[in-house]
Amino acid sequence: MRQCPTQAIRVRDGKSTFSEELCIDCGGCITACPSGAIVPSIDTVENIHHFKYNVILPNPVLYSQFDPSIHPYVIHLGLKQLGFDEVINVSQTSAIMTRALKLYLQDYKGRLPLISSYCPSIVRLIQVKYPDLVELILPIDVPREIAAREIRMTYPEKLGLAPDELGLFFVSNCPAKVVAVRQPAERKTSWYDGIHSIREVYSALVPIVNEISKNFDPSQVPDDFSFNVGWISTGTLTRSLGIEKWLVVAGLDNVVRIFDDIENSSLRDIVFIEASAHILGCVSGTFNVINPYVARANSIKQGEKYETPIELDEEKIKKQLDEGCFFLENPVYPRPLRFFDTNIEISIKRMRERERVYSKLPQIDCACCGAPTCMAFAEDFVLGLVELTDCIFLKSPSTKTP
Repeated sequence: MRQCPTQAIRVRDGKSTFSEELCIDCGGCITACPSGAIVPSIDTVENIHHFKYNVILPNPVLYSQFDPSIHPYVIHLGLKQLGFDEVINVSQTSAIMTRALKLYLQDYKGRLPLISSYCPSIVRLIQVKYPDLVELILPIDVPREIAAREIRMTYPEKLGLAPDELGLFFVSNCPAKVVAVRQPAERKTSWYDGIHSIREVYSALVPIVNEISKNFDPSQVPDDFSFNVGWISTGTLTRSLGIEKWLVVAGLDNVVRIFDDIENSSLRDIVFIEASAHILGCVSGTFNVINPYVARANSIKQGEKYETPIELDEEKIKKQLDEGCFFLENPVYPRPLRFFDTNIEISIKRMRERERVYSKLPQIDCACCGAPTCMAFAEDFVLGLVELTDCIFLKSPSTKTP
C-alpha cells in the first residue's frame, strides 16, 4: 500500500485490491511485494506463430542485460532463432524524435515547462494526481509507436503481404508500456500486435546467445547493421537536445515533488522536464533482469564499442513535423475519478465531508484499516466503501481487540 504513489491499493478482508482508475502501471507493487503475488499479464513468444512475417522491436534496454563482450548483432540472431523474421532497433527513430522535439521547442510559445511524454507512468501520474498539468505533457508521440506505424504502413506492400499477415511485437522493460500498448490513452489503438517482457525474452535468449557467441566472428555483421543505445538512461534525451533551461527528474517520489512545485507556480524558467518513473530511467524497469547500475554500465560500454553514427535528414524531419506526423493521435485528458463528480456541487460536498471525517481520525497513517493513509480512508468513507469503525481507533470499546 505504501509503495503505491497514487494510493491505489487497499486491503479488505485480508485481501489486497486496487483501483484501476488510480493505478498508473508503474510496477512498484510488483517490485515491493515480498511474496510475488502480483503478476503482470504479458504475451508469450508462442503468440507470434499465427502471423506470416514477424517483426520485433526490442526496447534498447534488452541489449544492456547482456555483457558488452556480446555483439548486439548476436542478440538479433538469437531473436530470429526464437521465430522473429526481422529485428529493428527503435533507436534510429529515437534520434529522429530528438531532432523533431528540438525543432518543436524552438517554436513553442505556450505554458512552461513542457514535460516529456515517453514514460507512460508519468503521463498517467499527471492524469490522476495533477490534472491541471495535462496541457504541459509534450504532444509528440513516442519512438516505439512512430517506428511501428512506419513499418505497418510500408511493409505489407514491400513484402507482398496482406496487412493481417504482418505481426509487430515490442519488448518492454515495464508494465506501463504493456498497458500503453494494450489500452493506450493517446490513440485509438496501438500499432503493435503483442508485447513481451524483457525478462521473458532474456530467459529464452540466454542459451541461444551463448551458443551463437562460441563461433561468432564480427565479420559476420552485415554492413547495414545499425546499433544505438537510445534513451535508456536518465537524462539521455535531454542531453541530446542541447537546450539550456532543462531539468531531469527520476523516481516517482522525486517526480511528485517537482510536479508539486510546478502546481505552485515554481520552475517557470524551465523549458523542458525529462521525467521518469524509475530512478535510473528505463534500465531500472520492473521487467529487467540484472542490476540497473550494471545495466547502465553495460549500455555505456556497448555504445562505445558498437554504436554507429545515425544520419538524419533535417529537411525531411522538419517537413514531417510541420505536417503533424510526430504528434499524438489524441490529446491527453485528466482521468475521471469516482471521488470527483461531474457535478461540481457534489464534488465540493464530498471534499468537505472528507475533511470532516479526516479531522476525527488519528492522522498517523498506520494503515491498520487497510487504507494507506488516513486521508485515503476518509475518501473511502465518503464513497461508502468503509465504516468509521473500520479505523481501530474509532472502534467501540466492546469491539476493540484486547
